[in-house]
Amino acid sequence: MNGFRHSQPMTLPRGVRESCDADLPAMMEIFNETAGTGANSPVTRPMTLEEVTFYINLYKRDGLPVYVLERGGEVVGWLSINRFSWGTQACRNTGETAIYVRADRYGSGIGVRLGHATVILGRQFGLETLVAWIMAANVPSQHIVQSIGAVLWARLPGIARFGEERADVLLFGLPLFEAGPD
Repeated sequence: MNGFRHSQPMTLPRGVRESCDADLPAMMEIFNETAGTGANSPVTRPMTLEEVTFYINLYKRDGLPVYVLERGGEVVGWLSINRFSWGTQACRNTGETAIYVRADRYGSGIGVRLGHATVILGRQFGLETLVAWIMAANVPSQHIVQSIGAVLWARLPGIARFGEERADVLLFGLPLFEAGPD
């Protein structure tokens, strides 16, 4: 699999731009829409503006993208890529991606646009591989990552806990560049 085909345009979809501090309240609201659902996100409680700001700034200080998708002057979705949480040095060219879409825009194609932007940005930022951790019950997110060419690499059974309920977590992966000869 060579991931997102090289023949695809390398320009960001219309409305996708780098996030700024003024976007943080909208980004927090979108993020918190899924908190505690046990389906869409592993987050079990809403995050404060200070917490969201801390993480966003951490990603940006690490030189990685945090972008929003704007429609009609409103932030309707956003994406981030951060360093892969395992194998810090050995996996430094692997990014974990997250995509968030405002609930009233589910099914509108915004997630797919952000997925395409993630691939473009991953390449622009020099990453070789993208991964996405997705709750097994979050079928729309699975469709988004599959639409950009990511495939299921692993199922981690029952590792997420929401109260007494357990849930599987899926790991999807997408190589951004074809491997060269050794």
